[in-house]
Amino acid sequence: MNSHARASGFQRRIYASPVQFVRDLWRIARSIRAVLALSSRAGIAAGFRERIMLVVTGVNRCRHCAWGHEILAHQVGLSKVEIASLLVLDLANCPDSEIPGLLYAMHWTESDGTPAAARRTGLEATYGPGAAHQIEAAALMIHTGNRFGNTFDYWLSRITRGRFGLLVSER
Repeated sequence: MNSHARASGFQRRIYASPVQFVRDLWRIARSIRAVLALSSRAGIAAGFRERIMLVVTGVNRCRHCAWGHEILAHQVGLSKVEIASLLVLDLANCPDSEIPGLLYAMHWTESDGTPAAARRTGLEATYGPGAAHQIEAAALMIHTGNRFGNTFDYWLSRITRGRFGLLVSER
């Protein structure tokens, strides 16, 4: 995030330059097999995928993605309580088998896609290389969407002098 975003009250991760956005699109293109696997029967479970989407959105605090993935998560069977918990990064209501992947997705997001090597190795040891790659692809896709949505909100807040685009906590 750039310093101007912090100075204006905006506190979410944004794309400070088009180069960052293009970089993330390129990373998605390079991971296309894992991206496509996410929506296939061979992919990780839909509930797990939505939990990843929600925790990454919780880290990045994108209101647009939170709204959309609340709906999608509910459609695949997550309760309103679990959805709300995930958005505030509370994993207490999650299946134990998914917690390592969710913690990794949070770490991946906080490190802007450059996780510690030991964490990546641990993810592969827990889920295998294919599922680990899908977990990273899911995190990358939603992280890109989050940052794009947050960048839109940043510019909306600037243009409207804070009338629109800010979260309640940023006002």
